[in-house]
Amino acid sequence: MSIRVADILPDGWIDLFDRNSPRIGIGLDPATTTKKKSNPSSITVTQQVGLIYYPRLTVRYKSTDPDVTHSLLDQIIGGLRGIGLRVRKVCILATNERYFAVAVRKKLATKAPVELVIESENITYLAEEMKVKAYLGNLFVNTIDEGYFALAPAEFIKVDLRLVLRDRGTFDAEIGKDGGHGDTFDSNGASLHALKGKGGPAEARAASTGTYAAAAKPRRKVLNPFANRYGRSRSRRAI
Repeated sequence: MSIRVADILPDGWIDLFDRNSPRIGIGLDPATTTKKKSNPSSITVTQQVGLIYYPRLTVRYKSTDPDVTHSLLDQIIGGLRGIGLRVRKVCILATNERYFAVAVRKKLATKAPVELVIESENITYLAEEMKVKAYLGNLFVNTIDEGYFALAPAEFIKVDLRLVLRDRGTFDAEIGKDGGHGDTFDSNGASLHALKGKGGPAEARAASTGTYAAAAKPRRKVLNPFANRYGRSRSRRAI
């Protein structure tokens, strides 16, 4: 059964974005199979406004066609460009779907920076070494606990987030009735990393280095007390 991008994106989704806040990150958790159940794909688009992170758009869907995911990202990035906003980075969780993630990165190469995130690798964060999966989960949970992440009130997100459990310093998820596996938890964490991590489009702006006017040049001091008796020579020596 084919699926249309127009059927996934909600009407008026672009109107949720603040046009004066250019910091936007996208997180993608591609569909995988866990315990013979197919997990949905999840995309979260988060916008930073001041100190607060708003997940303006979270979509979850099932499709065996990789072109659906590319078309979704392409339409989202194009829609944001249409209102004058650029995506800082797209983070794809590529642990189990590396070939798919590489293909998506190639297709988006001219539209947005793309980072492939391998959750099984190690990362050093705040002088502590941990798995990338633990880093992303803690990044998401800590941002919520600190009051800087505005969770979306949608019921499917609420149910999906409650599937996630802490497990020996990292995070794991139960499998929901619909095959959900904390997919929105992962896409939210990836979208935060897209905003907080290194990289993104380079920007250069002029910056003032001071508010004071240049100091006036000091008056020329005459060392010879009798120099004012003599006129200046009008000839110049050629070198």
